[in-house]
Amino acid sequence: MDNRTEPLAPGVWRIEVGVFTNAYLIARDGHGDADGLVLVDTGSCRAAPRLVRSIRMLGFVASAVDTVLLTHWHADHAGSAPRFAASAAGSAVKARPPDDAVVAGATAPVVSASRRVGRVLQRGVPRPQPVECTPLGDEETQAGGLQVVAAPGHTLGHTAFWLPEHGVLLAGDAVFGILRVATGPRVLQAAPEAAPDTLRRLAGLDPAVVALGHGPPLRRSPALRLARLAERAAPR
Repeated sequence: MDNRTEPLAPGVWRIEVGVFTNAYLIARDGHGDADGLVLVDTGSCRAAPRLVRSIRMLGFVASAVDTVLLTHWHADHAGSAPRFAASAAGSAVKARPPDDAVVAGATAPVVSASRRVGRVLQRGVPRPQPVECTPLGDEETQAGGLQVVAAPGHTLGHTAFWLPEHGVLLAGDAVFGILRVATGPRVLQAAPEAAPDTLRRLAGLDPAVVALGHGPPLRRSPALRLARLAERAAPR
């Protein structure tokens, strides 16, 4: 697979780190790495070399990635966070509770709202290698102008990141864009009852672009599409 990158706004890039899997790079100063870089999600544990190559191809040095923000604890998003933390970058890893404790290896995750399914998935769902993880506060503003938006549903501490200056919403796995735009199956969500409110909250931001954890970004009427997904996800 080639090192595919895509600019979403000045100083914001999508990086494909696997098949239909994305990470996002934000330049603190809006154009370069002099003031540091922020990485949102990291792909799997095998994605770090690809990420580093992509960062270099964009003209930056990977050691400038001083912060890794995680949308959630799943290994296809947090898998390479330990590599960046242990590298010359010494990246600080951050996630919203309770996912931060899962990333740190301090607690077991809630994989599914269904206890039966959860017991099965606990044995089969890989966890990332533990790494020190700082908790993010709701509505906290991070470097690069990223605003923390609570987005529970997919996991209990699932988080979206909002760049109001550019109208770009990094939605993580609140929405999937593989083949079609949809939410994940309820049985695979840790808090499916929270998903409709999350989608309404994200739609209310009125983003111009919704960037997803899996699949291409939504550019055509993204707020309307989020609102419609919220209606479908609501209990009948």
